[in-house]
Amino acid sequence: MGKGIGATRDYETSSDRIGKAFGAGSVLGGLLILMLLIAAGQHMPLALLAGWGIGTLFAGIALAAVGGPIWLVLHALGFRRGLHAALVTGTLGLGLYVGAQSYGAGLLTIAPIDTRSWLLGLAFKAAQAAAVALLAAGIGLAMWRIAYRRHNDVA
Repeated sequence: MGKGIGATRDYETSSDRIGKAFGAGSVLGGLLILMLLIAAGQHMPLALLAGWGIGTLFAGIALAAVGGPIWLVLHALGFRRGLHAALVTGTLGLGLYVGAQSYGAGLLTIAPIDTRSWLLGLAFKAAQAAAVALLAAGIGLAMWRIAYRRHNDVA
């Protein structure tokens, strides 16, 4: 097939596969929120169920409103590989997580209650952000696998 600016144009998709990928990404995003709630110490079943549901809803909104336009541009430029999907969603997940943790300040901040453990707390927050980015990248890779097929594969 023809070569574009990106890696190749050998991958193509269809609207039904895109819808399935957005649905799967939303559910996986909700599971990521559920994991964060459990890690934060939440154990009430109703609160966890509500967190998963609201997380799924907001993950779908974020994927459609932020990730969709970015991915549309990358698709048009020919950047259609799984690595590109993982990089985009990992970066978006990292940005959303850091933004939420820092109340929009853009930095991983910690209240200076105990200055002796401040650096350790900052390292822990950075590790959490890296883990969320890796999980978000995995969600993007799963969505890419659902949405894309090689040009000559029969769907």
